[in-house]
Amino acid sequence: MHRGAISFAEGCFAGIRNPNSHEDGLPELPEHEALEQLAAFSVLARWVDSAALDAH
Repeated sequence: MHRGAISFAEGCFAGIRNPNSHEDGLPELPEHEALEQLAAFSVLARWVDSAALDAH
């Protein structure tokens, strides 16, 4: 589960957040694409919120 969450987080930040925050002049996303991206980050947030701290 941890490995999947880490990979998913890296993908979300590389594929969704980075282009939109580092490139000027990108067109506004269509509503359905913005909602899909929001849903992806929502899943990630739920996983992080439900994670338990491992003291290893």
